[in-house]
Amino acid sequence: MANDYSPRKTDMRKERITFLIVCEGQKTERIYFGKYRERNSGLIIFTPNTTVTDPINLVKFTLNQINKYDLDFEHGDQVWCVFDTDKNTNENINQARLIAEKNNINLCMSNPCFELWYLLHYCYFDQKISNIDLQKTLEKHIQNYDKLKDYFNSLLGKRNIAIDNAKKLIKKHQAEKTMLLSVKSNPSTQVVGLVEEILKVIEQNKK
Repeated sequence: MANDYSPRKTDMRKERITFLIVCEGQKTERIYFGKYRERNSGLIIFTPNTTVTDPINLVKFTLNQINKYDLDFEHGDQVWCVFDTDKNTNENINQARLIAEKNNINLCMSNPCFELWYLLHYCYFDQKISNIDLQKTLEKHIQNYDKLKDYFNSLLGKRNIAIDNAKKLIKKHQAEKTMLLSVKSNPSTQVVGLVEEILKVIEQNKK
């Protein structure tokens, strides 16, 4: 039943914003975004389990989740699909974008992968890179990096650096007229947009 998932069972819900963040198969992203839920009681974050890895089916899975969590877009609730470019094609990404735009779903793509967001906490990086080489580069800063480990607290003090570096990358692609939601935007990450939206709500809750 949908009501089993609904956080609208109390009037307290009126004061909160819900983020439904659907991530592809890897646990890395769910671990990271789940930490924001723990750090602020005025923010509700759901990260449902899924084994889906391609953006089209990820968006379709998300559509099925929206009713379960009784989201209210007019209230400010947000839905995000977080995925890596990996071996996806521009056609797959674009089809996912079209479905998402019709259903209030935000796409959050990392090219080539989510670990770029971690790397940007330590340095600005704008050279095209593969998943494997990106992890090797990240391991220069995070020894023995493990996708299943929680690095939130160790990265927290460097978050503003990552935000600045991610925005700098986006501006670079925009200047070169490269579409961000495409395979050509390597390297780039739109995680910065999701993080800033979360931080915005946290800041509003403090007032």
